[in-house]
Amino acid sequence: MKKKEINEIMAHVAALSDEKFEEEYYTAVDNCLGSQVDTMIERGYDSVDIIEREKHEKYLSEYADMLGYLCEKRNIKLWGDK
Repeated sequence: MKKKEINEIMAHVAALSDEKFEEEYYTAVDNCLGSQVDTMIERGYDSVDIIEREKHEKYLSEYADMLGYLCEKRNIKLWGDK
C-alpha cells in the first residue's frame, strides 16, 4: 500500500464516528475473506487477470489490517471484546 493511500485512509476514518468506523472495519474484513484466484486458475483465466486479482485481494487484506490497527489506536473493542 502506498503512503498516499495510507494517508487517504487515515483521513477518511478520522472523520468517522466509532460506530461507523467499526462497521467499516467489519465490512473490510468480510470483503477480504476467501480468494477467487484459485478458481480463476482452474477455469483458465488470463494470467494478467489473475495477477490483477491477486493485487486487489492483497490490497483488501492490507486495508482490513490497517483498519484493525487504527481501531486499536482509537480503543475500539472488536469481535465481542466490549
